[in-house]
Amino acid sequence: MNTPTDRSPTDALEEGAGRFRLRIGARTIHADRNDELLAALIGPEYLEETDPEVLFLMRFEQAIVIATAVQESIVAAAVERRELDETTDDHVWTALLAERETVDPGVRWEHRVPLVLVTSLFAPYTDRDQPIGNIACIDPTDDVTMLETLQALGVIELSERDDLAVA
Repeated sequence: MNTPTDRSPTDALEEGAGRFRLRIGARTIHADRNDELLAALIGPEYLEETDPEVLFLMRFEQAIVIATAVQESIVAAAVERRELDETTDDHVWTALLAERETVDPGVRWEHRVPLVLVTSLFAPYTDRDQPIGNIACIDPTDDVTMLETLQALGVIELSERDDLAVA
């Protein structure tokens, strides 16, 4: 059992205080700030870091992990629905199963199974053009865009608490 001295900063976030609510799976996190919400996903060290470049790298690394997991889930569901099978083109399989850091779908992704990418792996951050088409992206540029794109993907659910009075 946790005592007040051995609790992590993210333990308090799960107990119900805070303006914002984030749901991920069975967990519900309450927080007053976006960085607190991301700390629940990335780890308590996110709240301890002050260097903006290091914070970006922490979000970027987590975005790759999440993009990989989401892509794997999408592929598994597509195989189950028979949208992907042994007749699927090798280029499609390669793009869907490649590591997110190295995936190269070309200029346009037109397959009905979406491709999950991390925006920071493409222009203007690198010399690689971001493909267009059936693309789902995670954008780790800052706390807000990371949370918004994770919500758009359905990874998390964000809301403001209903019981707070608005002044």
